[in-house]
Amino acid sequence: MHISTTEASRKSHEPEPVGARALREWITGEQEQYSRVFLVESGTSVETVAAVAREDDAVLLHAQSGPYDGPAHAFRFTGALSEVGDELFLGERGVELQDYVAAAFVQIIGPTTVGFFDETGWQSFLDDADLARRTGVFPSSLIDPRVLLANRRALAAPGELATPSAIRVGSDGRVSVGLQGEVIGEVDELATVIESRLPRAVALGGMVPRQALIEGLTGRGWIGRYLNATDLIKMLRLANGVEKISGFGWSFVDDAHADAEPSASDPFLLETSDGFVLADVTTLRRQLLSPMTAKVVDATQTSSAPEIAVERLARECGLSESDANGLCRDAATALNIHFGTRAHASCQAASGSGR
Repeated sequence: MHISTTEASRKSHEPEPVGARALREWITGEQEQYSRVFLVESGTSVETVAAVAREDDAVLLHAQSGPYDGPAHAFRFTGALSEVGDELFLGERGVELQDYVAAAFVQIIGPTTVGFFDETGWQSFLDDADLARRTGVFPSSLIDPRVLLANRRALAAPGELATPSAIRVGSDGRVSVGLQGEVIGEVDELATVIESRLPRAVALGGMVPRQALIEGLTGRGWIGRYLNATDLIKMLRLANGVEKISGFGWSFVDDAHADAEPSASDPFLLETSDGFVLADVTTLRRQLLSPMTAKVVDATQTSSAPEIAVERLARECGLSESDANGLCRDAATALNIHFGTRAHASCQAASGSGR
């Protein structure tokens, strides 16, 4: 099995503004550096937050807030991030809040976060995801490097129970989850409400009934991979709809026997002008693959068990099952790929795979 490896090119970046990592984690709900991030609006009791925030937390404090003397990492901001058109600044660098639908039509001139403010925006997001699944063409706003999608963690696992990791303490004394989430209590109850295990979908607010929202996402078991695919396009600067991404309008092993969805975090198989590539959005690594290795990867990731992958690969490539088994085993070890999770029939039908 021939594998050649290169590192994905990294663009040089200006230094991040102080607090940018905390703000990013608060917007997306994805925990990386901090366990929890509190955004505290002006007029709120800073002492209450200081009493509950821990050393591994971060606190984003409005510049007009009082002094902070707690163990968490604290950063000051100006502006706001609540309504469409709002801008929040860390020093001189800011991020603007836009509606998901509008973001496709307005000119993006700087860091922008997009969210869902009504049922129309929510349905547009689902429709765009379905289109990308069938055709490999992604919404332009989500593959713009300047755009950050709000509440990504909740979108990927809406029914998962967890304590909130992104908390807004409003100037009116109400405590809510993330950028647009539901109110879960009052500031006087902060110590208690932030320890409550809630469905992650509470971060998406009440634009549609919660159960309908959860069903709309869980019925698309590939939605987490879709979100990571938008990161992949940004990372490699792929031409939208030109380079092929397995699972999104294309499958290299198109035998109608795939029974699984790749893990959201597994590397992506692509067909580009350079050949077949395996790219990992977590490690930023990419590896050139031979056509045979690419088939092994595709069969492995879209099969729920080793015996299914082996049977498919043997049939596709005219191999003995013993040889096919060895190739699958070697690929799993060398390339850090995994067998997929069994997919619902509706999810498989939506893939629109083709050569």
